[in-house]
Amino acid sequence: MKQYFKHYAESELGAGTAYMEITDGWPSRQVEVYGETWRWGDEAHNKYLADQPFEVLELGEEHEISAEEFERAWQEALKRCPPSS
Repeated sequence: MKQYFKHYAESELGAGTAYMEITDGWPSRQVEVYGETWRWGDEAHNKYLADQPFEVLELGEEHEISAEEFERAWQEALKRCPPSS
């Protein structure tokens, strides 16, 4: 089962927003947006993919979004930074 979330994120780039796709309890795709900087991760490109199970990520119903909203962010991330391998 897939679930989708959007939440506040913070990194060395400052404050931003993270979008996550959770599949069977684990992150499977993720997008992070920090101003004009976008980055993403998936199972094949996992540098920017959370490596913790869903139950420790502190994401609740208030963070849930639609699959469509996640896909829009995912497609924009791929457009801005195409996969290198």
